[in-house]
Amino acid sequence: MGAITYTALREFEPTGYSKAGTDISAAAADDSFNATSTVLTGLLDDEWALVAGFANAANNGWFQANGNSTSTKITQDTTTVLVTEAAGPSVSIKGYRRGLNQSYNLEFYTERVDRSVQVKRSQQQPLGGGAPEVLTFRRETFIDVTVLGPLGALLTEVQILQWREFLASVEGGEVFTFDRYGTIALPVEAKSAMLASENYMEERVAGVGGAGLYKLSFQVRLLS
Repeated sequence: MGAITYTALREFEPTGYSKAGTDISAAAADDSFNATSTVLTGLLDDEWALVAGFANAANNGWFQANGNSTSTKITQDTTTVLVTEAAGPSVSIKGYRRGLNQSYNLEFYTERVDRSVQVKRSQQQPLGGGAPEVLTFRRETFIDVTVLGPLGALLTEVQILQWREFLASVEGGEVFTFDRYGTIALPVEAKSAMLASENYMEERVAGVGGAGLYKLSFQVRLLS
């Protein structure tokens, strides 16, 4: 087993929930979004909605559902400062598994977690021979990872979506926690890390009915 903790920033995993209409309003009284004809059912408790189109900026952005949405209402608990705004503008609501700037965990099985070390140094060889003068600049530790799904099975089309979210969220040099042997509950070797790969590979194996099964390979640089 291995474990990762990261902050979601990019390529968020969608739920498929998508609503749009000019009948969607915001209510400050219960911090909710409401509709008269657009059916809002389908956003589940704790999923996230990205809302856009309201005239008031406080009503746009990321909101976490507080309970399953009904046909006429989405109640959220991300903020208590929604501004009452009547329907009129064209408002869109899209659902995601996770939300912007939120911390999430990934536990995984691996085919490979190989450790390597790179030492950056310069050497000056004396003219008369003998041992060189060595100036060491830094020492870096890397882990080459090939990820599998639960119990060592290949990753499915559904499972790989959060991995894409994770890799996109750390591709800009963002720091995350990496533990190649432990779990979230029982860490073994938890380290601060960065993504070393400029590219990563999804090795696709044909699945039943055309669905993909994957191995995912990337490299991590340990910071601690």
